[in-house]
Amino acid sequence: MSTPWYATWFNTTFYHDLYQHRDEHEARSFIVELCKKLGVQDGESAMDMACGRGRHAKVLSEQGLDTLGVDLSQESISYASQFSHDSLRFEVGNMLERLPFGPFDWVMNLFTSFGYFEDDNLHQLALNHMAECIKPGGKLVLDFMNSAKIAANLVPENTVHTEMATYSINRKIEDGVIVKSIKVSHDCTLEFFEERVRAFSVEELKVMLENAGLKDVEIKGGYDLCDYDELDSDRMIFIAHKPTA
Repeated sequence: MSTPWYATWFNTTFYHDLYQHRDEHEARSFIVELCKKLGVQDGESAMDMACGRGRHAKVLSEQGLDTLGVDLSQESISYASQFSHDSLRFEVGNMLERLPFGPFDWVMNLFTSFGYFEDDNLHQLALNHMAECIKPGGKLVLDFMNSAKIAANLVPENTVHTEMATYSINRKIEDGVIVKSIKVSHDCTLEFFEERVRAFSVEELKVMLENAGLKDVEIKGGYDLCDYDELDSDRMIFIAHKPTA
């Protein structure tokens, strides 16, 4: 069985180089705003699922949350662990498997760290596992790209130059999946990578969250929790509640 694209691409130095603009300042700004709007309280607990190198988890802990960052990548967790302290730790974990963590007041899946699987049954399984980690009365925050806006404004191709490499990027929508093909030119060599993210609609994700046993699903259009507009909002942020009984 071949290695999934995300297990390869996210572990490369090229991935971190291409997306270096996703910096600490950006992470801090929107996490602080999001926590304020959500009403996060000091002393509550949170799991940052698919935390990468921990930039979001660090800021969550600064907002008074006892935070666990979880990611599939051992490399990312090793890097993130340098930031560990009493209210911030990191563990390797796979959302496709039952997670031995929690329960938490908040489970957060941020910056489109979802939608990577070939089969929607696997997406449902991942949401089920996240929901299992929430305390009764707690909430799941799923921050996803606004698929409708991206599809309407898809840039077919562009080129990015950095000090490390040149990235030639092609985009298309194929069977409900946004496919980004990335050609990396580096030191007279070429390497090829691909990103594949399911272009979920609001309705599809809402049904999946409800199927995971979550209720009162709200949909917001940005980190300030503004109203969602299909063609104008930058994000689809779902806030789903776990029933107390």
